[in-house]
Amino acid sequence: MNTGIRISLVLWFLWACVRYRAVPWYYFHLNSLFFNPRKGIFSKLEMDTLIPESWRLPQYYFHPQKLPVKYPVFIKPEWGQNANGIVRADNQRAYQAFEKTAASCDIPFIVQAAAPGRQEFEIYYLRSSEHGERYQFLSVTLVTNTCIKAFPVNSIHNPCTRYEEITDDLDHTALETLWGFMKQIGRFRMARVGVKADNLSALIRGRFHVVEINLFLPMPLVLLSSNVPLWKKNRIMQQTMSSAARLARTVPRSETLEPVFFPKMKAHYKVTL
Repeated sequence: MNTGIRISLVLWFLWACVRYRAVPWYYFHLNSLFFNPRKGIFSKLEMDTLIPESWRLPQYYFHPQKLPVKYPVFIKPEWGQNANGIVRADNQRAYQAFEKTAASCDIPFIVQAAAPGRQEFEIYYLRSSEHGERYQFLSVTLVTNTCIKAFPVNSIHNPCTRYEEITDDLDHTALETLWGFMKQIGRFRMARVGVKADNLSALIRGRFHVVEINLFLPMPLVLLSSNVPLWKKNRIMQQTMSSAARLARTVPRSETLEPVFFPKMKAHYKVTL
């Protein structure tokens, strides 16, 4: 299903590029200002510095002797995506046992504290190409896990992960409030931000923690939601890819000089856990 959706997104995007006279490969440069060309990645630790302190989780490079204050913690590849390569350590023994894995991989790992919220949300957005302070598209998806209730590692590759679109549960004021929060986390043209909060009300009140920021090919998870009919998913694909094509037209030439796609894909496939 994921493959079919991604193919459809690509086709809709290419159609939109023709319509709006956009350069297709500029899509990979929508967030190139935040790409580290020396490392060839969007560094999680560098993204961490863009998160306001009240929403930020403690993170640091993994070292077996630098023990967490409390467990569980999540050990992540610095440039992983869609939860690829994430390991949860529930105690000191599991944490220090990860040393062998870290030593055998040609990638740095970071340690992230577990977020305290009871519910997980994914917020996907595309900024307006005309007014950078506005959004063209914004969706909120509730993420649950049918296998593990506490501190799961959710992802599009986890068969226990379920998605429920809840954007329609929010009125205009709530969406504007949420967008106001997202604007404070980097000036990304497009992003999917994963957060934990006790509930939807707490999220809208700004009581949440950011657990992940996806900047490279983020899929709007509304397309995987079980409560969204196929006709609406097709409409959303057309809408988001049209917005992405219009955004691609706004990328200045100076931001396209460094390659993004191939270095990021090379780093991605190093994550083999």
